Amino acid sequence: MPPQRRTKSLLAWEPFLLGLVLVCALAASLTARLGSAAIVVGVLAALIAIPAVIQLFRLGLREGGGRNSSRLLASVSSFELVEAPTQGVLFLDGTTQRQDSIDLALGWTGGESRVVLWPRATSWFGRELRVEAYLLAGDHPARAGFLPRAADASDALALEALQGRGILVTVPAVIRGAGKLVDPSRPFTRLERPFTVEVGRPQLDEIATGTA
Repeated sequence: MPPQRRTKSLLAWEPFLLGLVLVCALAASLTARLGSAAIVVGVLAALIAIPAVIQLFRLGLREGGGRNSSRLLASVSSFELVEAPTQGVLFLDGTTQRQDSIDLALGWTGGESRVVLWPRATSWFGRELRVEAYLLAGDHPARAGFLPRAADASDALALEALQGRGILVTVPAVIRGAGKLVDPSRPFTRLERPFTVEVGRPQLDEIATGTA
């Protein structure tokens, strides 16, 4: 049975709100053809559109300007980073769309690094909530991909609880280029695309107990 997917509320999803405003604007533009019903339609369109515009504005203030949001982990400076014990490995999903970001992180870290796990993340304007992994070099997060959905389903709630307490979990990561690892004997040789990222599977029960 596939893991159940969690999604962002429609009232927090910008494409839905923008579409609602456009539909209301279109409805209002047609009121001239409706005769006596024009006032009713215009009022209804305004009653729907105004809250949607306000919500879009609020989301822009909350998630814009380089702030941390479901769309982006901009900085980890306000969080405590806790390295999780791991058991097994996972290959991240979505690395194909993050090749430039991974390449940038390689310039900071080389082939062996660590990632910070950011729960309740979305992919661009998607609604699905997942755990996104960011490669770290100091306070510079770089998108690497998402935990596989099966792991996401079991780890997401625990990661969210820790995030609410100001804690982000990190795990070791290894970057492969065209299936190969960095060759220590050739330190100035870059890995070739496509990149894949392998991360340790976090054991979150131990962290929750240790930080309680």
